[in-house]
Amino acid sequence: MKLIKLLVVIAVFFSSALYAQTQPSPKQLLQTVAESLFNDIGQVNAKGDASKEAMSLIVQQRLMPHIDVKFVSFKLLGKHIKDINRDQGVAFINAVEHYLTGTYAGALMKYTGQDVIFEQDAAASDSKFATVKTQIIEPNKPTIDLHFKLRLGNNNQWKVYDIVAEGISLLSAKQKEIIQRISDVGLDQVTAELQQS
Repeated sequence: MKLIKLLVVIAVFFSSALYAQTQPSPKQLLQTVAESLFNDIGQVNAKGDASKEAMSLIVQQRLMPHIDVKFVSFKLLGKHIKDINRDQGVAFINAVEHYLTGTYAGALMKYTGQDVIFEQDAAASDSKFATVKTQIIEPNKPTIDLHFKLRLGNNNQWKVYDIVAEGISLLSAKQKEIIQRISDVGLDQVTAELQQS
């Protein structure tokens, strides 16, 4: 009986190790997502259908599954997180997802085939956080530096929670705005505003 238990433990250990090895690194994940994302954008642009609705659909399908919306939402709430109930939390997370989808769709409408280069991800092998430095290169224009911040979730999947553009954290900038707005008008109003944007 002890031998069977030992074999089960060894089998679980090796299957877990194999699963961990097959998970893409943060850099590999971003490269894969970017490839499919920019391919879809190229097809939409080729058809002359680069509307915000078309871009929003691409973002929902290709990008949002790799964004840690829940973590972002909790960060945006800041000190207000302790004052909300479950229904308000769910509504706020949904509103943040809607807001991010629209924001990314608007930004991607400006993409016209620029080169995107991903540098090696900077994360210790045992770290739950990583940064992937990225450059957007366009001839005759300054190079744009982006840092994608990722977090390893409980499901052992890397997800993006922040983008630092030219040294400015989009999460931090929005967090200050949201925290102040909740203090001024309340969470339900801010949730409604995010849902309408």
